[in-house]
Amino acid sequence: MKSFLFTLPILLLAFSCANQAENSSSTLEGKADQYSIRIALGSCNKVDQINVFWDDIAEQYPDAFVWSGDIVYADSDDITVIQAEYNKQKEIKAYAELSERTQIFGTWDDHDYGKNDGGQEFELKEESQQALLDFLDVPQQDDRRAQEGVYTSHILENDYGTVELLMLDTRYFRSSLVPDTENGRRYKANTDTSTTLLGEKQWMWLEEKIENSQANFLVIVSSIQLLSNQHQFEKWENLPHERERMIALIKRFADKNIYVVSGDRHISEFSSIPIGAKKQLIDFTSSGLTHSYSSFSGEPNPFRVKEVVSDPSYGIIDFNLKENSVHAYMMGDAKEVQQELKVNY
Repeated sequence: MKSFLFTLPILLLAFSCANQAENSSSTLEGKADQYSIRIALGSCNKVDQINVFWDDIAEQYPDAFVWSGDIVYADSDDITVIQAEYNKQKEIKAYAELSERTQIFGTWDDHDYGKNDGGQEFELKEESQQALLDFLDVPQQDDRRAQEGVYTSHILENDYGTVELLMLDTRYFRSSLVPDTENGRRYKANTDTSTTLLGEKQWMWLEEKIENSQANFLVIVSSIQLLSNQHQFEKWENLPHERERMIALIKRFADKNIYVVSGDRHISEFSSIPIGAKKQLIDFTSSGLTHSYSSFSGEPNPFRVKEVVSDPSYGIIDFNLKENSVHAYMMGDAKEVQQELKVNY
């Protein structure tokens, strides 16, 4: 994809936190600067398709690579099928080399969970949880081996501060979705407030983590989009009371620097909403690694910043702990910058 000059909408320019757009560089080479913690991220990865990004990611020296779901496409109620797909991924040479150089963290989405668009009803979820943890080389004494759900947190640090990753589980507890048979769309909003996306125990964990965190930046990793709310596919808006609860929770702690990343969509985009007089909440959707929505012709997203990237891509995010900024990049092959967004807090 060609590089473009982008400018931010007025809604971002109005903020004294000085959100900025910058000219896209042709490539992003080498390490982040000494003041920054860098993460790479990606989702939607088919092991039988060539992933051209692993060597590029390794050469950009992230402090961690973060899977935001659909690590593999197993879609099976046979645990041996799920395990086999994970094993194929670990055997990919370039990925194995990346895993030797950097930490790898992850959560699941539906296809590695085992059921397309699946939630709490999936009968194999306990076995699937252990398969994911095995893939991530999670020790047997880790809390995730005994708890329900794969949610967890990780702290990255350098001499200037910390970034805390809050890895959500949007599958294990999620109530069933409601098909939209009247309008020919996949799903419609379920307004039954007894339904849940995270489950009450995970909600309590998340609130406690945000409230008590001393990190310079908090990164909420959600496999599905939080902010984009008008497309027909999976999203937080399918359970609108849960989306409202998440946004209210983030607004409650608007004094903290909170950033959201998501996957699932086979497109990449930035979305943004105000969460206070001086801050925006960004949802950086990075998807997909091996295949993308190449026939994408548009969809409404009132919170979109800049344009949709519908080529395969991965994400790079630099959290600068000296200048208190976040610089995010949508990356193509050969370290090509497809689009970028810098936010000063």
